[in-house]
Amino acid sequence: ARSGELSDLKARLAQLKLEREQIDTLASEHARLTEERDRAAAQYEAAIGQRTQIQGRMEEIQRQLAALPRLAAWRDCCARLAPLTALPDAPRAWSEELPELQREEIELAVQLQAAAEAIDRLAAEADRIVVDSVALGLSDRVARLADLRARHVTAEKDIPERRMQMREAEHTVARLLGRMDRDGEEEPHRLILKAASVGRLRELIEARSGIDAATRGTAAELAEAQRRLAEAEAKVQAAGADQGFVANAEPSAGREERATRDLAAALAAVRAHDPRARLRPAERACETAKAMLAERVRALSPWSGDPDDLIAMQCPSAETLLAWKTARGESERALARHLDDIERLTGEILRLETACAAVAGLTGVVTDQEAAAIRSAREQAWAAHRRDLAPASADAFEALLRREDIIAASRLGHMSDLAKLHQNRQALAMVEAELKRALALRDAAAARLQAQDGAISDAVRAMAPALAETLAVPDLEHWLAWRAAALEAHAALRAAARDLDEVRADFADAERRLAAALGAAGHIPAPDAGLDSLLAQAQEAVDRVSGIRALQAAVDERRSEMAARARLAAQAAEAERAWTAAWGAACEACWLGERGDVPALGSVREILAAVAELGPALEKQAGLRDRIAKMEKDQAQFREEVHALVVALGGALALEVGTLPVLDLAQKIAEKVQDAAAEQSRRAKLLVQLEEARERWRALGEAEAIHARRKAQMTSLFGVATLAQVAVKLSDIARRAELRRQADEAARDVLDALRLGEMAQAERVLDAADRPALDAELLELKARFDDHDRRCHTLFAARSAAVDQVEAIGGDSRVAEIEGRRRTILLEIEDGAMRYLHLRAGTTATELALRAYRERHRSSMMARASEAFRTISRGAYAGLATQPAKEGETLIAQAAGGGSKAADTLSKGTRFQLYLALRVAGYHEFARARSPVPFVADDIMETFDDFRAEEAFRLFAEMAQVGQVIYLTHHRHLCDLARNVCPGVRIHDLSQAEPATGA
Repeated sequence: ARSGELSDLKARLAQLKLEREQIDTLASEHARLTEERDRAAAQYEAAIGQRTQIQGRMEEIQRQLAALPRLAAWRDCCARLAPLTALPDAPRAWSEELPELQREEIELAVQLQAAAEAIDRLAAEADRIVVDSVALGLSDRVARLADLRARHVTAEKDIPERRMQMREAEHTVARLLGRMDRDGEEEPHRLILKAASVGRLRELIEARSGIDAATRGTAAELAEAQRRLAEAEAKVQAAGADQGFVANAEPSAGREERATRDLAAALAAVRAHDPRARLRPAERACETAKAMLAERVRALSPWSGDPDDLIAMQCPSAETLLAWKTARGESERALARHLDDIERLTGEILRLETACAAVAGLTGVVTDQEAAAIRSAREQAWAAHRRDLAPASADAFEALLRREDIIAASRLGHMSDLAKLHQNRQALAMVEAELKRALALRDAAAARLQAQDGAISDAVRAMAPALAETLAVPDLEHWLAWRAAALEAHAALRAAARDLDEVRADFADAERRLAAALGAAGHIPAPDAGLDSLLAQAQEAVDRVSGIRALQAAVDERRSEMAARARLAAQAAEAERAWTAAWGAACEACWLGERGDVPALGSVREILAAVAELGPALEKQAGLRDRIAKMEKDQAQFREEVHALVVALGGALALEVGTLPVLDLAQKIAEKVQDAAAEQSRRAKLLVQLEEARERWRALGEAEAIHARRKAQMTSLFGVATLAQVAVKLSDIARRAELRRQADEAARDVLDALRLGEMAQAERVLDAADRPALDAELLELKARFDDHDRRCHTLFAARSAAVDQVEAIGGDSRVAEIEGRRRTILLEIEDGAMRYLHLRAGTTATELALRAYRERHRSSMMARASEAFRTISRGAYAGLATQPAKEGETLIAQAAGGGSKAADTLSKGTRFQLYLALRVAGYHEFARARSPVPFVADDIMETFDDFRAEEAFRLFAEMAQVGQVIYLTHHRHLCDLARNVCPGVRIHDLSQAEPATGA
């Protein structure tokens, strides 16, 4: 953004320079241009006046031609209006009301006739209806009879079924009494037991199965405990252990016990800090550091030497490199800018030369030099003619004079082309001067760039003579970055060598401690035994003592188990005796014990089931008996009510009492009452309809009277008898109004076109006009107008060009304004450059500080990360390195077989291993400088095989020496791997953890 702003300011400076140069015009040129401007303005004003006169006459003829048809239309409308002037004026609303009045007249006549016919028909129908008043009086009792009839019908259907159910219920009760061994029982309700008795009996029945199972189970478990005790005692005897000695052994008693405990502690300490796992990575780390140092030294080719030479080398500082880059970049940009200016100015010269040639090649364009030559020849011919006064001299002078007139007319017509030709030639001269200046600046910039390259070559030669003298600044920066990387590799090699010495010392110390512990425990190791042999011998001794203790503990556990099983067997026998006593007492408390003996458990179970069915059966029997009695009572009540209604109605129904069933009599009574109610309702509806018809007939009469009065108003105005004749008159009035509107519109058009105030004057003017003559005159004027219009455009262009040329010259104030703007832009460029330099210096200082911080703190962490990565990958990768990049550094993984890969090109599993190695190294760096925090990893070994997972767990074991390591996983095989690698690991199975309980 800052570079773009600087380019904009430079472009504005160039534009101001061009404007200043264009203003510098001679005073004589200004006077000439002013004269040409005034002459062009006078010619343009005269041409405009002539064109305006022609245009006015054309518009006048066009208005007369347009008014002739409208005059004919006005006269036609006046002739058609003459027969309609005698019609009277009617209200405007009548035209809309007339169709409605005609429709109402027809509708009223039809509706009056229909209303009279409806009144006569409804009155006759009402008189023919006769209503039975006696039957109407019994309608409430008949309504109540419907409920009695429904219950009678229901009872008639249900009584046979209920009686059959009654017999089935009696058979069920008898069957249940037989199951209970109580046939012939007079009071079955006595046999239903109380809830407390039933609950107690069921409780004892359910408890019996548990007591039997407990008795059998305790006996079997006691026998099994005795068998396992015998087996444990036999194992102890087979192991050759002295039971008395083992029983009296305590963790802190006896010299042998202390020696064994010390041996186990030494074995656990060696396994926890296993130097074997650290020795191999330390050796590989040292080898990797050597290979890395050699590779980075090779990258410094063609330079050769040892790391001490690199340390003693006097290299240019970062500030010096920045100054070189800044100065050389400015020189290159200046050279490129001058080359761009040369290319631009060369193209501009070619364009201006082409434009001058194109203008000079136009037909009729005569330059100032050619015009001056013609004037000089004319003056010579005039002088010769004055001297000779001969026909030949006169003809020569006339020819030159005519030629000068033609040239003057041509120059006048191409005035703008001539002005453009002068401007192009002036611009061409200025651009050629700028091109010379640009060439000089280019040569100066090339010389500065060559001098800067020489100074850089001298500095490179003094630093390292083996390097190329023409080494560019970016290449020098790249070489210096590789030098820093080589120095870092040298520091990493020294650190790896120190770590290897520490690991070898720990290895020898572990062998010495194990040998001493084995000797103290009575196990003399071989003189040449290694660490693996010592570990195996110590583990065997510890396992032997632990096995004997485990066998004795198993014997004690089996004895305790047998005693517990014996106690459980005694408790089961006591529970059986208590149950037998409770069972006898429960049976004697109810009718089950009436016969003197205690019934069996199976018999009581069946009796309780029958008692549970007996209660519902007795309840069902009582309910059916009560239901049958109520339905028989409903039937008797229905028959009595039907006979009473027959007596009240009398007539033919009284004779059918003994012959028809009671339901048929009830149906006939209901039908008689319904018929009477229907006749009464129909007569009431007819009376209401009759009154409505009469009201409608009266309303139609009133509407007919109003319609007649409105009709009389219209017919009386026009002196006619019907509404159809009124419609004809209204149509004539509407046609008269339309003709008047058309006549007024035609008159306005004629008066507007002729710009007169009365139609009489317009008629006289148009009657005197000759249309063919006007058309011919209009065609002639159009042709003349086009010629004058083109001339006006030409003169206007010439006048505008002259005005622009005069105004472009300007004055002193314009020059001062341009100079002020130029100084302002120069100040803005200076301020912007200072701001840019300040920001650039701050950025450079920050980058140098960050680079120095990384160089001081990266070496140890990189070495530890390389070691961890080499361990996890099981030697597939030798380590890690960094490579300078455009905007920082790139992490490189170095393969054990040679070659290297960038971190982002590794496979997914290898990237996960690299990430874990970086985290392990970072954790060690963090723990070394401050209090350690827990290291948490969540299932990061999904892409690891078992071998790499073992190496990762070894790294976690080392980290656990300085802090806490927590690894979360759902893969159970990783738990087994962790136990094998680190025996002291603690595994928490979250799936078996008890959930937390809340209040």
